[in-house]
Amino acid sequence: MSAQRWMIYGCYGYTGELVVLEALAKGHMPVLAGRNAARTQRMAESHNLEWRAFGVADAAGQLDDIDVLINCAGPFGETAAPMMQACLQSKTHYLDITGEIPVFQHAQSLSAQAASAGVVLCPGLGFDIVPTDMLAANLAHALPDASELELAFDFGALPSQGTARTAVKAIPAGGMVRRQGELTPVPLGYRIRKVNFPRGTQSAVSFPWGDVFTAQHSTGIGNTIVYFAMPALLCWSQKLTHPLRGLLGTRPMQKALLKLVGWLLPTGPSQATRTNAGTQFWGRVTNPQGREVSGTLTAPSVYLLTAQCVVAAAEQFDTATPASGYHTASTLLGREFLHGRDGYVMHINS
Repeated sequence: MSAQRWMIYGCYGYTGELVVLEALAKGHMPVLAGRNAARTQRMAESHNLEWRAFGVADAAGQLDDIDVLINCAGPFGETAAPMMQACLQSKTHYLDITGEIPVFQHAQSLSAQAASAGVVLCPGLGFDIVPTDMLAANLAHALPDASELELAFDFGALPSQGTARTAVKAIPAGGMVRRQGELTPVPLGYRIRKVNFPRGTQSAVSFPWGDVFTAQHSTGIGNTIVYFAMPALLCWSQKLTHPLRGLLGTRPMQKALLKLVGWLLPTGPSQATRTNAGTQFWGRVTNPQGREVSGTLTAPSVYLLTAQCVVAAAEQFDTATPASGYHTASTLLGREFLHGRDGYVMHINS
């Protein structure tokens, strides 16, 4: 059982429930919390846990006795900022499972304030960042003067409704890469390529994944592009969709697309899928002289990985207090975090 007092906010969502179950399996007794009192109470009482119900705007008075907050409540573009502010006020460490670039930008903007308060702010401790960030950090270690970073990921299964809804809401923003240290907007479907994943070659399309922002903080590399593996037809449809993003971003179209997500996708993958559908990653760094180092990573399914990683991150505060301020996954946990963990295999081809 943790010596620190945890709270898991958004405990009854698909991923939140998996995080609760992972924490319980590790012997922890977190306080459960969420916006919906009935759902929060039902989950807490089923596990004999303490619970609280409140909206993010009212979080400040709810965290005074909490050491570590795990925020699982999306959309993080709406929940992260008020929760971070509440954590600074109560001197509570903030962790979440987002992959949204604006959330990372906001956390970094609060780094000095967090350092003064003795608080760690580490968004992005789920599938969206941990595996790619660890791969990037290990590649950068193998080629310290690297100036370019490419990453690619393969879900291995359909996303949950919550993840898909976040992607739909991101359509109007278009794509994003980092060039010469600056976040640079690019069209949807900006680049399409073949990627040599551990389980075979797949088509992949450039995608505004969180590493476009976080990788520079983790590695110092100022040029980053991330690819999302999907069938070639879908890759090209991304490119064709770009001229329509204004239309797809209108309220009626967003409403229709979000409704379509609810019809087409399950709340989340089944237990069998979580157990059997692994994820895979590829990365490559290049230095100014053209030398390259590539690497791959295989890992558990998306949501199992997320639950394991964010709980393991919270456990870090039992053994040591990391430097306060803004962190990415690899700066908080160390680049060797995945080494030797069951279900994770990384290869760096230097």
